[in-house]
Formats: sequence, structure tokens, C-alpha cells
Amino acid sequence: MKWESIYAEKKTTLENALKAVKRGAKVFLGSACGEPSHLVQGLIERAGRLHDVQILHFVTLGDAPYTEKRFDNRFRHNAFFVGPSTREAINQARADYTPIFISEIPDLFRRKIVPIDVALVQTSPPDPYGFVSLGISVDITKAAVESARVVIAQVNRNMPRTMGDSLISIEKIDYLVEKDDPLLEFPYPIPDEAGKSIARNAARLISDGDTLHIGYGHLPYAVLQFIHDRKDLGVHTEVLSDDFIDLIEEGVVTGEKKTFHPGKVICSFCIGTQRVYDYVRDNPRIGFYPAEVVYNPMTIARNDRMVSIGSALEVDLSGQICSESKGHHFYSGIGGRLDFIRGAALSKGGKSVITLPSTTKDGLTSRIVANLQEGAGVVATRGDVKYVVTEYGIAYLHGKSVRERAMALINIAHPKFRRDLLEAAKRHAYVYPDQTFIHSENHAYPDEEEGSATLSNGTAITIRPIKPTDEVQLQDFFYSHSEETIYLRYFRTVRSMPHSTAQAMVNVDYKNHMAFVATIGEIGLERIIAVARYAIEKENSGMVEVAYTTHEDYQGLGLGTMLQERLEAYAKRMGFRGAVGYLFEDNMAMLKTFSRKGQYQAEIL
Repeated sequence: MKWESIYAEKKTTLENALKAVKRGAKVFLGSACGEPSHLVQGLIERAGRLHDVQILHFVTLGDAPYTEKRFDNRFRHNAFFVGPSTREAINQARADYTPIFISEIPDLFRRKIVPIDVALVQTSPPDPYGFVSLGISVDITKAAVESARVVIAQVNRNMPRTMGDSLISIEKIDYLVEKDDPLLEFPYPIPDEAGKSIARNAARLISDGDTLHIGYGHLPYAVLQFIHDRKDLGVHTEVLSDDFIDLIEEGVVTGEKKTFHPGKVICSFCIGTQRVYDYVRDNPRIGFYPAEVVYNPMTIARNDRMVSIGSALEVDLSGQICSESKGHHFYSGIGGRLDFIRGAALSKGGKSVITLPSTTKDGLTSRIVANLQEGAGVVATRGDVKYVVTEYGIAYLHGKSVRERAMALINIAHPKFRRDLLEAAKRHAYVYPDQTFIHSENHAYPDEEEGSATLSNGTAITIRPIKPTDEVQLQDFFYSHSEETIYLRYFRTVRSMPHSTAQAMVNVDYKNHMAFVATIGEIGLERIIAVARYAIEKENSGMVEVAYTTHEDYQGLGLGTMLQERLEAYAKRMGFRGAVGYLFEDNMAMLKTFSRKGQYQAEIL
């Protein structure tokens, strides 16, 4: 039989199709912006004839009327991810939440662990070969269609036919209901200034040629606004949105460096506006694949240099990530976060990044916490995440001790909470009992002083203010020196730099005491190769004492001059009128450096 005849036989009215939904049925609804609104409305209108129907859903962006109290005995919603329209019902115990990795949901359906009686989905019209497309919602929807006892499709000409693995033969569909509704649209909110700072910081972790996963949420998506200067990026992500289209059209996203599906953008569903729906229609460059493919950590890992950016609600000082609940109050879900975190970890050169504001919206509570709230779900363990990002900077956790990660996280917490967090870390024995930290908001880290430079031998370096988290790196820098370098710097033989000394040297107030470090290596894997510092010489003297140390391997490359100029300019902005330096007469390198700057007074020892 030709597919046209099959289509004609299965085409029916909404009322007739929904008779397949019986009392006690388990009904799956298509996801996110692909939700079949016409079928859902018909189901609601039929509620008076139904009892105890379980609604299975992934991401709910529609109104979700089936969660209203008046339908409590008619429908019971079971969410695999908690959305804004179902959150209240779930936290009032009128609906359910099933915590699970998205990559594992298709197997639940196929093995009948979660059986589906009826799948309500939305598709494009059939192509010349009798196949309809799931369009912008392939995700777990395809597995639901393949596993359901009965499939009802809303055939909508507004649903784009998409490439990849989105096609379903009309032979697999039991009822076809034609209705051309506008697709649901969801424009992402514009980030506030703190959100922009977070996104800007996270964007620093994205390099030319990386492949991106941008997790669900406004903060991860804000990152896309700050990478328009990158080149040859790839995309393997769960959700495709409008901002990705800008990057594709500008040539920022080419996929040329991808090692899995090179040249193609891989995703599972869309959340956005009509613009993205129009763009993906019949676009061979965009591949929509089921959740068991897109979210599979082993598949994700086939992309070299995979960068996964997600969000969290809380992070504790040991690095545990909560992105699912606020205490016992369910807020979102496990979703695909851990799938992509672990996929990125398995990827060659991969990175996992968690973004969050340093405080709650009212500013009264820190999101960097000593302990997760009672009932909070740990979505990612201490060993999972590499980077945590707030508006105050980037904390690198991978391979770091509990002491190092606690200090790194305190360093990116809001300044008004850092003292309390440090005291809590001491009580937990996470840090040294005598650990110090410059807490005042008046001594905030001057991130505007960060910059890059190139030495005369072509080595790329970063020059930035020193941080309290540089203690271990500063000790490593000290122990890398020759005895001669130590003698010229400290004017005596110094055998060690214990914690008490090192922490005093990294805790500066960025005014009367300041230090710049020159580093090589990517963020989190930096190595200090030079330090320039000043300290106020005498109160109200207007003068500072300066000192410089450069690793032997990087001397004679112009680094000392660069640091001197940075330190001098900063001291002037802080109101100091001059500087004095003390050195031995045989320290020819520093004598040469000082001779270039007449405002320095060099005391020869």
C-alpha cells in the first residue's frame, strides 16, 4: 500500500484519536517547544472521562494545565526534569519528579521500566517517502515513539523537517491529527551585569577549535555573547538556541576542527524563537539526534577539546555541585549535566565548567557554601568538575586538594561572605588553622589589571595581580630558583618558603601592598615565572619599595621591564610618587632595568 493511502486511513479527528487514552494510562508528551499543544488541549478537554492518567514529560515550557489542582484525580504529572510550570505542583506533592540521567531515559522506555501506553507528539507533514520528522524535539521523544503502544501525532506544517535522526515512518503512527499551531517560543532572558561578568569569565575558557556544549539555562547561554572573536568552534549540545545561529552565520562555528561529525552542529532539541526553527528546516548542517546519542558520555568524548558549560544552584567548599534542588525543594533536575561533565572529562583536552552567581538574587545568601543545604542533591561529585565560575573569577578544582579548592572557591565568593566561609573551612579542617585572607570589599581583586604579553622569544604569558590562591604556585616558583637568584632577591641564603611566609606574600591589599605575577599555561594550570611587588616604604612617605624576581629560564627576554612598567603605572594610580629598590652591585640585570627608569632610587648594597 502506498504511504498516501496509509496516511489517509490514519488521519482522524482530535476527539477520535484521544479515545486511545484510557483510565490509568501512561501518556508521554513531546518535549519543550515541540510540545503538541493541540493534543494537550484535547486531553484537558477529555479530563472528565479520565482517572489517574500519568503524564510523562521531559522539559515542560507550556502552561502544563494538567498540573492544576482541579485535575488532581484526573492526571498525575511525572517529570524527568522540573520546569517552571511544573515546579509548584511537584513541591506540593501533587506531581512527581524522577531523577535520572537523560542518556538513560530511552532505555527506561524500551525495557518497559517506564512503560508508555500512548505517546502524544508533534511532527512535520510527511516527505515524498512517507516519513514525518520530529523536527525540533528528537531528544527522548523518538524513543517514546518507538516504545509506545499507541502513537498519536499532531501533524503541523509549522514543524520543520530536520536532518540527523528525526524521521518516523507514518506506518509507526496510529493516529494523525492535522493542526497548524504556532510552535512554542522561549526567548532567553537578557543577563544582568553580574550575569554578563560570569559569562565573560566563562568565555575565557573557550579557545579556537573547541567543541561546545551549552547547558540549559540563561547563564550558560549568555556565554555565547562573548565568543564572537573565536575561530572554528564546533557544537555538540543538547539544546540549540538563537544565539548559536549568530555564531554559525558569522563563521565562528564551522565545525572544521571537530573529531566527531566534523562540519556539523549536533543537538537534540531546540528552545528558542521562530528564527531558529526556520534556520534548522531542511538544513543539512544541523543534525538532530536522540538523547541516547547526544547525551552519551562516550559519544560526547569522541569530540576532542569538548567544553561543557552548565550552571548550579550551590557549590560547597569541597567542590560538590547542586543544580537540582534548593534543599528539599526540587528546582530543576539532573538533566544532562553529569552526562556532559563526564563526557568532557573523557574528551582529549576537554573541560567541564559550572557557572553560578556568587549570591542569591537578593544578595543575602552566598551560593558558595560551607555545606550544601539539607536535602540538596549532589549532581556532580567533588571529583567531577574542573572549573567553577562566578562574577568574581574562575576556580580550578581538578586535581586540587581540599585545601586548595576551598581557598579557590572562597576567592570567587562574594567578598562579604569570604570571612565566614574561611572560618567554616577552618572548622571543617579544610585549611590551615592560621589561614589568612584579605576579606574587605575595599580590597577587591583588580581583574582589569589582567593582560597578556609576548616575550622576545615568542612565549605567550599572562601578567596579572597575585591572588591568595597562588600560595602553592609561589612556593613552587621559589623552590625552582638557583641559590644565586635567591641570594640576589633576599640578600641572604633562604632555604625554605613555609606556608606562613607564602600566605603573607599572596595576601596583598592591592594598594599599599601589591604584586604582579607573570604566568605561562592555561587557566588552572598556570606556572609563575616572575613576580614584581611593592610595599609602602614608610607611612605617608609617598614612596614604595619594589622587588623583582624572574625565573632563570626567562631572564633577558624583556620580562623584567614589562613587570616594572606595570608595577610603576599601578603605583602611580594608587597615588605613590616614587619607588626605591635595594640590590647588590653585581646584580647587573636589575641595575640595567632600574637605569631605564629615572624615578627609581636604587640603593646599592
